[in-house]
Amino acid sequence: MPTQKKTSAALAGLASGAAQVLAEQPLDTIKIRLQSRALVFDAFAGPASVAASALRNEGAGAFFRGLAPRLLTYAPVKSALFAQYDALSQHLPAPLAGAVAGGCNTVLSCPVDGLKSRLQVLRATTPDARWPAVARDMYARGAFYRGWRPLVCRDVPGYGLLFGVYDYGRNTTLPAPLVGAAAGVAFYSATLPIDRVKTVMMTQDIRRPAFASAAACARDILRRDGVAGFYRASAPTLLRTACGQAVALSVYELLR
Repeated sequence: MPTQKKTSAALAGLASGAAQVLAEQPLDTIKIRLQSRALVFDAFAGPASVAASALRNEGAGAFFRGLAPRLLTYAPVKSALFAQYDALSQHLPAPLAGAVAGGCNTVLSCPVDGLKSRLQVLRATTPDARWPAVARDMYARGAFYRGWRPLVCRDVPGYGLLFGVYDYGRNTTLPAPLVGAAAGVAFYSATLPIDRVKTVMMTQDIRRPAFASAAACARDILRRDGVAGFYRASAPTLLRTACGQAVALSVYELLR
């Protein structure tokens, strides 16, 4: 009987990344707008009001702001992540391999995340709201790695949990989408506070940033909103990652 040839981890990760972006983009936009310190969104009470306002004032296209550059760049970033994890997991336990791969991959993912997040908090009426202009401005001001430290602090434990749950789940009879959703929820359940700090750092005014460090940003969130401020947008975040990772890890597992 002929054996089935497996797709490489890098190629499977490429397809997985593209599928994840398409699955989670609308919810991701609501998440980023709620988490940001942009006052125009800070006044909203929750995800439903943010979504209704975006639809009413900007149209359905508002939910897909930042899609084009993220689709072009996130798939290769995800490909690199899975390739690193695949190589490391030959020698390390899955959670440790995931943590190391997640931390190393922030060198690639930080500029992508920063550009995407900045585009998502811009309104359609904002001058120079198209992604090439925003990317040029970020490059000129050295802003592509703003928020890198909290991103590392999020992705090291986050991907350790995600790949740990994924590795355990794939060896059970649970369906792949359920394993992927559980892995995604594990990632963000443990990292929601630092994810809020990361988003604020990445989306603050590019010309006059309010915070020079993640610690200063965290103190400001605590002073203004208390502990609950670190969990702002938790519902769309968890729903978004459950949908995105269910699709991403199912595609990856199918191709592998």
